[in-house]
Amino acid sequence: MATLNNTCVFCKCRVCSGIRSTVDQIFQTLHIYGWMLDVYVVDFFQDNLWNRLPAVWRNFLEEITSEEIGKWILKESGSKRVWPLSLLALRTFVESAEICRDHRKECILKCSVNNYSNHNDLIKNLVKNKEPELSGIDVQFNNIFKKRIKKKKKYEIDVISQITADCAKITNCECIVDIGAGMCHLSRILAYKYNLNVICVEQNELLLENARKWDEQLVASLIKYIPDFCERKSTYISLQVGISSAERRQLADRLTNIFIKDFNITNEKNGFGLVGLHPCGDLASTLLRLYSTDERARFICIVGCCYMKLSLSERDEKGYPMSQYFAIKEYNNKLSYAALEIACHALEKHCDKLKTNSYEDLKVHAYRAVLEYLLIEKNPNLRHTQLKNTKVKEDTTFKQYCEIATQNLELNNRPTDLDFERTDVKNYLQQWKRVLLFGSLRLLLAPLVETLVLFDRFLYLSESNLSPSLKAQFDARFSPRNLLLISMK
Repeated sequence: MATLNNTCVFCKCRVCSGIRSTVDQIFQTLHIYGWMLDVYVVDFFQDNLWNRLPAVWRNFLEEITSEEIGKWILKESGSKRVWPLSLLALRTFVESAEICRDHRKECILKCSVNNYSNHNDLIKNLVKNKEPELSGIDVQFNNIFKKRIKKKKKYEIDVISQITADCAKITNCECIVDIGAGMCHLSRILAYKYNLNVICVEQNELLLENARKWDEQLVASLIKYIPDFCERKSTYISLQVGISSAERRQLADRLTNIFIKDFNITNEKNGFGLVGLHPCGDLASTLLRLYSTDERARFICIVGCCYMKLSLSERDEKGYPMSQYFAIKEYNNKLSYAALEIACHALEKHCDKLKTNSYEDLKVHAYRAVLEYLLIEKNPNLRHTQLKNTKVKEDTTFKQYCEIATQNLELNNRPTDLDFERTDVKNYLQQWKRVLLFGSLRLLLAPLVETLVLFDRFLYLSESNLSPSLKAQFDARFSPRNLLLISMK
C-alpha cells in the first residue's frame, strides 16, 4: 500500500494502479466528449445538438447506414469506408478503457491486496447457465421452482446462486443476506439447492407477502411428490436499509440475531454473506460500506443498476464517489444524471436493432424530440415534462404519437393540426436518422460511465484493504447490467 498527499492509502498492485490510470484517461476523454452524455436526446432540435458534433463527423454520418453504425459500435464492422480518425480513436479508447462486457471471456480485474489463492480459480471455473439440481428433489421437479420467473431473471439467478454458494464455501459461511430480494426467487435456490440459511431484506412489504404465498404453494407442490420433503424456509424482513453508519450497525445486529434465533446459528458462525442482484442506486453503495466496516460480513456479491439514482451530494455517505482516489482528484469527477441514466441502457440490444434494420421503435426518440420543440414553443414550463409512454410502430404517424403522448396535458398545450403541417416540423421529422445516430454515439460512450462507477467501488474496497474482483458474468444481451463485483474476507 502507498499514500497520496499523505491522506489517501491506496493499493500498488498492477490492477489497481492500472485502474487509477484508466480513470484519469476516461475523465480526460469526457472533458472533450462528455457533453454528449450530459445532454438529452429529447433536446435534439431545441438545442441544435447535431451541429455541436465535429463537422467531419456530421458529414460522414450523413452517408452511413444504421446497419454500419450498429456493427461499428460493436466492433463488428466490415465497412470499407474511411471513418474519421477522431471517431476511430474514440472507439479504440472506449474499447481499451471499458470493463469487458463479454461474459465468455476470462477478463477478470482482481486486486491482490489480500489475495485468496483460490479466488481466481473460483471466477475462472464458474459453470455458466447451469440448471439447478435441487438437493433432495428429483431433477424433474426443477420446473416447480422456476414457475413465475421470467427468462432473464431465471438466467441471472442460475449464475449468481452458483457464485454465491462458492463464495460461502470459501469463506466458511452458512448464512446469506439477499438485499432487495423482491419475490425471493434467488433465496429459494440458495436455500433448497445449496442448503444455505437465507434472510431476505425487501422494502416493499407487498412483494414479501406475495413471496410468502408463493412459498406456501411451492411447499404444497413439493410435499405432494416427496413425502419426506424437508422444508427450508428463508426469513423475510421488510425494511428500508439506512445509509448512516449507526443504521448499518443496527442492521448487522438485527441480521445476526435473526440467524441465531431462526436458524440456530452459534455465535462462532454468525458471519454472513451479502448478495445483491441489481440493487438500485445508493443501496449498492450502502451494502459495500456495510461489508467494509462490519467484520460479520464475510463476502459480498453485487451487480449494480439504476446508477442515475445514486446520490451525488457532498454528504459523507453519498452513493458516488465512494473511493478516496476519486474524491481527491483535482479534475471534476462528477457525473450528470443524464450520463448515469444512459449508462443503464442496453447497448448491445440497441446495436442489434440497427444491424438488422429493426429500429422502427427507436424512431420514438425523434418523435419525442420534435414534440419537445413544439411543447416548449407553446409553454416553456413544459420542458422535459412527463408525457404518456407511447410506443411507435412502423405505421405510427407523428400525429398519432402526439395525440397519445399528450393526453395528460391541457388542450391549449397540445400540438394542433396546423402544427403538424408546418414546414419546420416536417423538416425535423425527416431528420429522424440524425436523432438515431446521435443517440447511438451517446451509447458508444455510455460504458465509460458504468466503468467509472464500478472502478470507484472497486477502489473503495481496495483502499479498505479488501480484495475486490470485477467480471462480466451475464450475457449482456439478456442482462445489460452484467458486471459482478465480488470481495471476500
